[in-house]
Amino acid sequence: MGAQEDAALVRQGYEAFIAGDMEWMNEHLHQNVVWHVPGKNQLSGDYRGREAVLGFFAKSVEIALPEFDIHDVTASEDHVVALYTLTSRKPDGSEFTSKNAQVFHIDNGQALEAWTLNEDLEGFDLFIGS
Repeated sequence: MGAQEDAALVRQGYEAFIAGDMEWMNEHLHQNVVWHVPGKNQLSGDYRGREAVLGFFAKSVEIALPEFDIHDVTASEDHVVALYTLTSRKPDGSEFTSKNAQVFHIDNGQALEAWTLNEDLEGFDLFIGS
């Protein structure tokens, strides 16, 4: 796959996540994927393996439903970078909004590794809690 196909794959990934399409997610996460989540909150850490990453996704939506406003997705031969605004809403109605970037290493139509960068990590940590 080329850079443009990888960028399209990442866009589809956000859509699949929001739609709860775990079949699509399962197909496009490498079995040994590593998902890096920054911060000092109950979601922070490195998730290793498809099952661990899918478990992280499930836990994250239980805590706060995400809404992604994608600003741009760009790609090279090795990486895809997505720039977006994330609004997270807890069941109690509280919400937190911040600008984020995610960097993906994609190979053969599957995510091998992902890193998230948050403009207000301290604020997000406080919102999510420990």
